[in-house]
Amino acid sequence: MKIIINERQLRQIIESRYLISTPKLREVINKYLDDYVSNGNRIIGKKSRNYGNFHEEWCIDGVNTITMSYKFKDDKFNGGLLLISEDVVKTIQQMFSVRETFVLNTIEEWYEATMIPKFEKIVGESGFYIKKIDTIPTRRCFPEPIKPEGITDDEMIDFIAKNAGYKRQEIIDKIESGERDLEDYYLDIVDTVERRKYW
Repeated sequence: MKIIINERQLRQIIESRYLISTPKLREVINKYLDDYVSNGNRIIGKKSRNYGNFHEEWCIDGVNTITMSYKFKDDKFNGGLLLISEDVVKTIQQMFSVRETFVLNTIEEWYEATMIPKFEKIVGESGFYIKKIDTIPTRRCFPEPIKPEGITDDEMIDFIAKNAGYKRQEIIDKIESGERDLEDYYLDIVDTVERRKYW
C-alpha cells in the first residue's frame, strides 16, 4: 500500500490533536483514499444482473474493500448503500488517531465527491448519492464470470435451470420475451454459483 504523504507530514497530523477535526486532516485522508483505490480494480455490476440496481466493487490486493450499491425503486434511483471493509476503517483510524465515525463520514464525503461522478460517467446516469454507509468484514474478491468458448445456447439454458430453480421452459420464455438476455443470464448464475461456495 503506497502512502502519498511523507513521514514529517504524517507525524505532524498524528501528534497535533488540534488538526483532528480540521479540513486539512480530511484532505490528507482523501489523498490516502485516492492512492489506495488507484491500486485496485473496479468491478461494475449491470442492472440486468442486480435486480434492477447498479453495483460496484473495489478489489484491492485480492480482497473486496469497498462495495457500493445504487438502489432503484420503480426505475427511479432510491439512494446508495456504501459498505467499507472493517480493515480499511481500522487502518485509517490507527494512522490518523481518529474515531470510526469521523473515518466513515470522511469516506462518505470523499466517495460522493470523487467516485460517484466517475461512476455516473461510466453508466451514463446522474443524480446518485449515498443514503447509508456501514462497515463489513473483509472478504475475498470474486473474478468476473466469463462465457466458456464454444458453449451452446442449450448448455447455458441447462446450467441456468440446474442452478436457478426455474424450469427450462420458464427460462426460454424469459429470453424470448426480452426479459433476460441469455448470455447475461448465464453469467449472472455462474457468478451466483461461485459466490455460494464461500457463503
